[in-house]
Amino acid sequence: MDIRRLQAFCKVYELKSFSRAGEELLLSQPTVSAHVMALESELGTRLFDRLGRTVLPTPAARILYQHSLDAFDRLENARTEILALTQRVSGELSIGGSTIPAHYILPERIAAFRAKYPEVTIDLVIGDTQEIIERVIEGNLSLGLVGAPSDHPDLACEQLMDDELIGIAPPDPTNPLVETEGGVFDPDSLRKLPWVLREQGSGTRLAFENALRGQGMDIRELRVSILVHSTLAVLQCVKAGLGVSVTSRLAVAGALERGEIRQIPLPGLCIKRGYYRVHHAKRHVFPAMRRFLEVLSVR
Repeated sequence: MDIRRLQAFCKVYELKSFSRAGEELLLSQPTVSAHVMALESELGTRLFDRLGRTVLPTPAARILYQHSLDAFDRLENARTEILALTQRVSGELSIGGSTIPAHYILPERIAAFRAKYPEVTIDLVIGDTQEIIERVIEGNLSLGLVGAPSDHPDLACEQLMDDELIGIAPPDPTNPLVETEGGVFDPDSLRKLPWVLREQGSGTRLAFENALRGQGMDIRELRVSILVHSTLAVLQCVKAGLGVSVTSRLAVAGALERGEIRQIPLPGLCIKRGYYRVHHAKRHVFPAMRRFLEVLSVR
């Protein structure tokens, strides 16, 4: 039923007059009459008996009036609850992070956010960059922090911080896996090494691919020892002697300090990358989301 018709009907019921109902609703009397007649046609019954200037509700009108009041009360309660939702920072927030942001950036930011807004429940989803971007586009995640930008027309994308990819190898300097000497790019030396690489869709892999392509080399020319799906797996495989790799300096800083791995030069490759905040540009930004975006933007 059309809510405008119900509003007109209720005024007629309360005031026992079509003309007075029109005055209160700022509608013409014919418009009020048309609304009531449309309801009568929809319900298949008369709602008012018109006795000259007197308007008397029928039994059907009394039933409809009570249910209309209930409906209006429910709508007002919904409006009140929604206003409270938009003014109070509470509810649930689904956040996606590619592996490096999820493990090394987001926990600290989430802790800072929760200290300010303890009524918000956080659901942290971890995946590679492409998975997180797709889930944000589909509306399954409120926002994501990923290792590569997106030019999708429905996404708002902003770079939040910089990072660098470095070469890493097992800790033993005599390990026969490695030697990359000299200061110029040497594709032959890279082809000889066994590599621990991230999977397709990873921001780390994409940055490495782009750096190699800039030197005229295809990543498929590398000899892959093992393909893994997380930064932690890269670190563990390199420590175990399965090969060399490139990964985030931010992610392996602690392991380097403890001597669990060592950094190796990658002559001719300076691999800078960023981390990007993405959210759906066409979705409403509720207070919890807005406040978390503010926390993320703090440098």
